[in-house]
Amino acid sequence: MLDKKVKRAVKLYTKRLLLTLFAAAFFYLHFAYGKTARDTFSMFFGGLGMFIYGMNLMSDSLQLIAGSRLKSIISALTGNPLTGMLTGLGVTALIQSSSATTVMTVGFVNAGLMTLQQAIGIILGANIGTTVTAQLIAFNLTDLAWPILAIGSAMILFSKTHANRSWGETMLGFALLFLGMKFMGDAIKVYRDHETFRTIFISLSQHRVLGVLAGLLVTLVVQSSSATVGLTMSLMSTGAFGDDPFTALMAAVPIILGDNIGTCITAILASIGASRNARRAALAHTLFNVFGTLIILPVLELYCSLMLRTSADPVRQVANAHTIFNVGNGVLFLPLTGFLKAMVMRLIPSHGEEPGSINNLDKRFLATPPIAIGQAEEHLKQAFSIVGKKFDKVNSLLDNPDSDIEEIAAASSNLASLHRQRDQITRELNQFLIALAQKDLSEILSRQTTRILYLSKDLEIISSQLNKMMALMVENAESGKKLTVDSREEIHICINRISEIFKLLYSDLKPAEKQAEEMHHQIYSQSMLQRAARSNLIDRIKKGEHDPLESILLLDLLRSIESLLNSLHHCNEHLVFRF
Repeated sequence: MLDKKVKRAVKLYTKRLLLTLFAAAFFYLHFAYGKTARDTFSMFFGGLGMFIYGMNLMSDSLQLIAGSRLKSIISALTGNPLTGMLTGLGVTALIQSSSATTVMTVGFVNAGLMTLQQAIGIILGANIGTTVTAQLIAFNLTDLAWPILAIGSAMILFSKTHANRSWGETMLGFALLFLGMKFMGDAIKVYRDHETFRTIFISLSQHRVLGVLAGLLVTLVVQSSSATVGLTMSLMSTGAFGDDPFTALMAAVPIILGDNIGTCITAILASIGASRNARRAALAHTLFNVFGTLIILPVLELYCSLMLRTSADPVRQVANAHTIFNVGNGVLFLPLTGFLKAMVMRLIPSHGEEPGSINNLDKRFLATPPIAIGQAEEHLKQAFSIVGKKFDKVNSLLDNPDSDIEEIAAASSNLASLHRQRDQITRELNQFLIALAQKDLSEILSRQTTRILYLSKDLEIISSQLNKMMALMVENAESGKKLTVDSREEIHICINRISEIFKLLYSDLKPAEKQAEEMHHQIYSQSMLQRAARSNLIDRIKKGEHDPLESILLLDLLRSIESLLNSLHHCNEHLVFRF
């Protein structure tokens, strides 16, 4: 797995390389061919940028509007491959982004919230759902783009609610999408009869593999399958592929097939550093599209002939070719999900990976806040589990009155190791949540993010108090003193009860109000017992039943127990915090 610094460096240098290539081409055209060539070049890539930005803005805004409901929909409606495929189709059509759906799916698999076979069903549906974008573009609503742009901008400027601003951004993205298409088309029209362009597109129609590679490479660069489809449809609308409809389709369809393979890069990137099942889900996405392309290429002439009959509009023919390919591919592979699963299991075999293991948080998931929240919750559960083990260690030590200094020191070392693990998880979690909070989140997602941050802080205080208690026991053992049997038993009962309450708390991080109220009563009752124990201890100290060192130790231990109870009370409040 690549180091995070290496990944960032590769991404940075790639961006710089693309910027340098663009600048070099810009100045070369200016000095070699003049202002017209330079401006046409700029208009084309400006239109492409506008298209990609509009698509991303529309998708991101729709995700914000849908909010955490996306997570519940995807995780709930995946009982079998058919419902999984329909869910993937519906969600992708809703948010207009197959990449977002597949990244969420990879994240669910990585978190152990979804099986590999369920994920394959979702991915089949996502590939079909993404074709809605192409069908939408084929309506050619350019004339409506400016009014929609005006309305969307007004909503963003004057709306007071977050939801209305998100709808405004959706409309703005929708308008920019069509305007970008228009600018790309206008730029291409100037050169559609140019000999170089004709040679390129004739080569694509004659050598279909070149078309697949072209679609693949363009999608890898722009990181958007919809952008490649839009670009292809723009070329088709201007007649850049030639005047013969069949030859034009023979050049355009392979690009669409390559685009389907290229879009897999998003899921592949999201799976880097994730669990084996997450990597298998990304591989299944890739194999699905590769196999579909290999099936179509040998019969491309027949396929293009069929597409000619679906519509008289060349742009709609491309959209239909995209849709029918993905629908047919999904229907073909739906009964073969078991075979696809077996294949990816063989290609990425298990080597002792623990089931349900959780990997480091990946900032790529920040692009899809609902799945980012899910990942953060899984990490919080892991931190809770580690603190639960710390309670067990302290309880085990108190349960053995004959523990010598070596056993106490070993337990202290073990507790320190657990503390470091918890500290690493919490530090990473907090950084992730702060980055997530800086995103443009819906109100519900913002509340969930803040809630997890509070719970993480509560957990940090509880963990530190357990460390303090262990340090007190080590200090007492080193002084050669031992707690009396009654004192040890009293402390043991308190810690054991608090440990039970703590484990009940983290068994359900989203308790119902009645359950939370019951937990509140348990914590309150234990606090009353704790105050009584402290009062009894002070009475015994006054009567001289404890020597000074033991008295100080017991008072310190009871103070730590009181702090634990306070933290449990705050933790319980934050679990049901509605803001």
